[in-house]
Amino acid sequence: MGRQRTTGRVRTLIEITLTDKDGGTHLHMRHSGFPDAATRDSHDNGWQSVFNNLSDYLDAEGSAGTLTVYGDARSTYVRTVRLALEEKGVRYTLKPVPPHSDELLSHNPFGRIPAFSDGPIDFYETRAILSYINEVFGGPNLIPQTGPTARARCEQWISLINCHAYDAMVRRYVLHYVFPKGKDGQPDRAVIDAALPDIEKQLDVLEQAYGGRDFLVGNALSMADLFFAPIVEYLGRFPESAAMLETRPNIRHAHAIMRARPSYAATQPELG
Repeated sequence: MGRQRTTGRVRTLIEITLTDKDGGTHLHMRHSGFPDAATRDSHDNGWQSVFNNLSDYLDAEGSAGTLTVYGDARSTYVRTVRLALEEKGVRYTLKPVPPHSDELLSHNPFGRIPAFSDGPIDFYETRAILSYINEVFGGPNLIPQTGPTARARCEQWISLINCHAYDAMVRRYVLHYVFPKGKDGQPDRAVIDAALPDIEKQLDVLEQAYGGRDFLVGNALSMADLFFAPIVEYLGRFPESAAMLETRPNIRHAHAIMRARPSYAATQPELG
């Protein structure tokens, strides 16, 4: 079966072959006639989305058979990716792999989590993964749609969280409680104490950003909230940061809103 398709001024050919295989039907699709590789490759995401939808329709496992998140469920960034998929209503498989493992390196040459695959397509870096999820799958848009100022503000908060807050709040604070490296197996107080002023300043900025609203940007959930919420979860578990949250009602209110969402419950890791 074949069908011609006009792409811009170029006429291409889509050929579909259905054959019996192992009690089912094997589908082979070939899209040809592109003038160059760049034009051909520009159709990858569109076709991948089509096949994901077809998989959801035909296979009980659905998109979970082709969408995989690689990493540790306790990672804030892994949880951010999972939150995005849950908010989109997309089924996926979480494959627990440690950083720098051979399997992870096959998807991310830098060995860091999360990595993400959609069939043959691999992505790493959380912001890039979320961009793909947001554009390819249906469901609510995770980028503000109320104008360029709101979109830029969303990117501002994502950048602040990735470039500043994660370093102070997670790398230099939370992880030193979770994986203590100080004397006699205790948390390294020098590192923790040095991080506290930075955490205070960052929380002050984010407290003001919420301004009593439920979300960081406007009146709808955005990627910025998905990056910040998993970090706040950890901040509430350790003494100095928990005390800081007590004096920042806007952050506490927004986090309560996030905790009430089904996506949050679905991605809650086992922390012991």
